[in-house]
Amino acid sequence: MIISLCLAISAFAFSFAGFGYGLLAVPLLALVVPVKTAVAIQFPFSVLLVLLNTLRYGRTLKWMDLKPLFIGAAIAIPLGVFSLHWFSEIVMKRALAVFIVFTVVSARNKSGEKMIHGFARTAMGGGILGIISGWFIGAYTTGGPPAVIYATARFSNAEKAKGIMGIYFLVTDIALVILFCFTGILTTDTFIQSITYTPAVVVGFLLGALSLKWVSHRGYMVGVHILLLVAAAMLWGF
Repeated sequence: MIISLCLAISAFAFSFAGFGYGLLAVPLLALVVPVKTAVAIQFPFSVLLVLLNTLRYGRTLKWMDLKPLFIGAAIAIPLGVFSLHWFSEIVMKRALAVFIVFTVVSARNKSGEKMIHGFARTAMGGGILGIISGWFIGAYTTGGPPAVIYATARFSNAEKAKGIMGIYFLVTDIALVILFCFTGILTTDTFIQSITYTPAVVVGFLLGALSLKWVSHRGYMVGVHILLLVAAAMLWGF
């Protein structure tokens, strides 16, 4: 029951905001099971939910909407891998946490929001956010928040923002599937164990989708910013 509740809460957050499933699921599950097991239980659903959002919202996007983010990430992912030898993990994670908090605080006032939106809509701005995201994906697989900032600043439409996040996270999740299978984190047994919690994930996802219909764009952004701050707190503390 506790594992089902953890997965339902995570699915609700993902359905509402378009990201945050693993962000919430792993630390919540880690309260009751080992971290390796927590990652294995939630990850199949993470991939499926990202794929679903890609199919639902990604078809209306154009390549130019994604190009700056992907180019920046492609350049920086190898650098992120090598940076493991150059920088302390705790320093890098806290640097990303500070960046997230600064961005969210700035976006909570009109002038800051206008500045961030203008920056993200330029090719250079999108590329820089892609570089930051790719760097942290390569180093610590924690590159989601910069991509979220890009997507939500690039589009005021929640569905298009979810489309960008869906496509971006699908690509990164495919890479993680290969890595997790190779390292033995994902096995047939853990996959079967994960599937038994499908009802909880479905209920959480549907409730999140229903709640979004009753919320304005400003309310949606409040939810996004709360999840980003949760991500920052976890990066700083762990």
